[in-house]
Amino acid sequence: MPASLPRRHFLLAGTAALAGTAALSGTVRAAAASPVNFQLSWIKSIQYGGYFAGIDQGTFGKFGIEASFNPGGPNIDPVANVASGQMMIGDRPSGPLIIAREKGIPIKIIGTVFQKSPFSIMSLASKPIKSLKELSGKTIAVATSNKPLMLNLLTDAGVDPESVNMVPSSPDPSALIGGQLDAYSGYVTNQGVMLQTRGVEIYALNAQDLGMPETAGTIYAREDFLNDNRQLVVNFLKGAIAGWGWALNHPEETARLMVDKYGSPGLDYTAQLTELKASKPYIVAGAGQTKGLLAIDPLLYQQIIDLYRKVGLIKSDMKAADLCDPSFVDAALS
Repeated sequence: MPASLPRRHFLLAGTAALAGTAALSGTVRAAAASPVNFQLSWIKSIQYGGYFAGIDQGTFGKFGIEASFNPGGPNIDPVANVASGQMMIGDRPSGPLIIAREKGIPIKIIGTVFQKSPFSIMSLASKPIKSLKELSGKTIAVATSNKPLMLNLLTDAGVDPESVNMVPSSPDPSALIGGQLDAYSGYVTNQGVMLQTRGVEIYALNAQDLGMPETAGTIYAREDFLNDNRQLVVNFLKGAIAGWGWALNHPEETARLMVDKYGSPGLDYTAQLTELKASKPYIVAGAGQTKGLLAIDPLLYQQIIDLYRKVGLIKSDMKAADLCDPSFVDAALS
């Protein structure tokens, strides 16, 4: 019996040593996580919920990534921050990225969150505008940057653009409620949710369904960064894909995370939850449904490029391959 005590002591000491080694190993792994900074195009809110779910649920850490997200806003040029090398990766709607590429900024699209843009023409359900032809004689709020696209949409539908009163839009669609507007063009997942959470029922015409394709939450980076950091980018996308998958399957928890922990101050839980649920059909669409979340559809991007050329926003013979590199997200999904 006395001989068993030293053996037991040895076993306990060995177990403790193994535990210490495991703890040290975990510390080393955590310390070895590669930092990736990401420039958001707007403030931290539910439209980026999948990324913050990825941080909270450890999906980035699983692939050795320490992700951080820099908020955007009205006084921040997201593309400039990425183009200058200040930030590694960013997100924007596809339109500004096409124009940036046209200007010679060496960026490439590597992923797509919103495969179908939620950009829509919204009207009050009590006075619905159910077709483009019904805009004749009406007043609609349109962002200045979107005016060429709206003019093309009207012309293709056989509507005289001169018959439609287009006024500059603001981020808040309240003028639609007040009767100053007959229609408002914006994101049904954003301004549409603003109206719905105020008890205002709306009717929405999706612009992509009308012939104005676009993507949103489009992930991009500088070409030289992509060339030098392939595995890092693939691992980031793996973490992002898993984070978005978790967020879409856990909308209540994700909305709570944004309100209580990760989002900008003052976010409303009900609005955040409503927006995430409304966003799902636009995220799990097209290539996002057939290939996997964040996938790239080169044919869709070619359609968007061709539209931008048609309306005069670009002049070059840009191809989808000039703008997009699907190989990163394809590797992340494989």
